[in-house]
Amino acid sequence: MRTISVDDQLKTAEEIVRLMKEIDPSGTHSPFSDVQEALSYAGQYHPDVAWLDIEMPGMSGLELSMEIKKVSPHTNIIFVTGHERFAYQSFQLHASGFILKPFVKSDLLRELQSLREPPMISEPERKGLLRVQCFGNFEVFDRNDTPVRFKRSRSKEVLAALIDRRGALCSLGELSGILFEDRDEDSGAKKQLRVFLSSLRDDLAKAGAEKVLLKGWNAYGVDCSLIDCDYLNYLKGDHVAVNSFMGEYMIQYSWAEMTLGELIMKPER
Repeated sequence: MRTISVDDQLKTAEEIVRLMKEIDPSGTHSPFSDVQEALSYAGQYHPDVAWLDIEMPGMSGLELSMEIKKVSPHTNIIFVTGHERFAYQSFQLHASGFILKPFVKSDLLRELQSLREPPMISEPERKGLLRVQCFGNFEVFDRNDTPVRFKRSRSKEVLAALIDRRGALCSLGELSGILFEDRDEDSGAKKQLRVFLSSLRDDLAKAGAEKVLLKGWNAYGVDCSLIDCDYLNYLKGDHVAVNSFMGEYMIQYSWAEMTLGELIMKPER
C-alpha cells in the first residue's frame, strides 16, 4: 500500500508514517509538510491513502483533498485534526475517515479497515502456489485463480485443518481428533486419514502445488510460505486481510469455531 501524510508540522506527518510502517512494513509511506509537493506526489504516484491535517496555512486539508481527488480519484482521504468541529465538513466531502489528535496506532487501523476504496492487489503481488480463502467458506484456488478440485471432500477438510494449525506439524492422532470429533481414536480412523492424505497429495499435484503438503514422522503440515491465505495474512496484521474479516471463518467446519472465537476476541493492533 502507498500512503502519504500531510501536516504543516512535519513531526506529526512523520509520526503517522512511523505508525504506518508498523502496520504495513512492505508499503511505501511518505510524509509532507509542503502542500504542493504532496499534491504533485499524489498526481504522480496515486497513493491508496492520504492522511491530511485540516488546518494548514495556504491551503487547508479540506481544499487539498479536493485537489488530490482531481489527480488521483481513488485515493482514500482520511482527515487528521485536533478539532471535532471539522467532522461534518469532512463527511460532506465523502472522506474515508476522520481521526483526532493526539492519535494512536489503533486509530489508524480503525480507519484503514473501513476504506471507501480498498487497495487492489495486483497480480505480481500474489505469492505462493495456492490462494486460500478461510474467511467465510474455506476455498482453495491455484495460481491461475481456478478452484482446486478435490476428489474427496474430507481431503479438502484435512488441508483446512492443517492451515488452521499455521504450519505446525499435526500427528494422525491429532488430525483424527479434529475430523472425527465424535469418534474415539482407532486404527480405522488413522487408515481413513491416510487415504484422505494420499488423495490430498494427488489433488495438490494436479494443481501444481504438491510442495505445499509437508510430511514428518507420522505427522503432516503445510508450508505456509507457499500459500497466499487471508487467515495467515490476518495474523501478520495485513490491513487488507484484517478488513476482509467479517466474523466468519471456515463456516462449513464445526471444529473451526474455536479459532473463530480467538479471531473475534483478538485485540485490535
